[in-house]
Amino acid sequence: MEIKLNLIPLKKKEEIAKKNLVSAIIKIEIFLTVVLAVFVIFLFSFNYILSLNFNSVVKTEQKDSNDGKYDKLKEYDENFKKVNQKISDVALIKKSQLYWSRFFLKLNGLVFPGIAINSITTLDYSISLLGTSDTRDNLILLKEKLAKEECFLDINLPLDNLVDKNNISFKIDFNLDGNCLKNQ
Repeated sequence: MEIKLNLIPLKKKEEIAKKNLVSAIIKIEIFLTVVLAVFVIFLFSFNYILSLNFNSVVKTEQKDSNDGKYDKLKEYDENFKKVNQKISDVALIKKSQLYWSRFFLKLNGLVFPGIAINSITTLDYSISLLGTSDTRDNLILLKEKLAKEECFLDINLPLDNLVDKNNISFKIDFNLDGNCLKNQ
């Protein structure tokens, strides 16, 4: 009968277990690296074979196109591509074109006698109107007409413009809906 005694300290056992684990991880990494290397070599060889086939196809195609027919077709194809690109560029420019005349027509329909607009200032789609009004009621009516219009947003008529009863200098700020300036 044999009796085996394990006299190795617990810390030493843990170190041995860690060393065994590290060596197992290293072996697995080496194995995966070898598999990856084989896979990469396989891909490069596959790529080389495909490039050889592609080159042979290109050479035979070049021989067939020496009569000039394919060259003429390629030239036409390039011309079509250029023309199509120019047409799409023009269409894009036309689509993004802003027609400020629509704004002025809408504003002209809202302004009535008794209101005089002296200055129009724009920054992007933000608009400021400077002008004079004969009476406070006309100014309030103008603000209400602007508010009813779908293209004009966030109309701001400061209260200090409504202090005087007659001959009022005013400033009205509002935003313009950009879709109202574009072709639909």
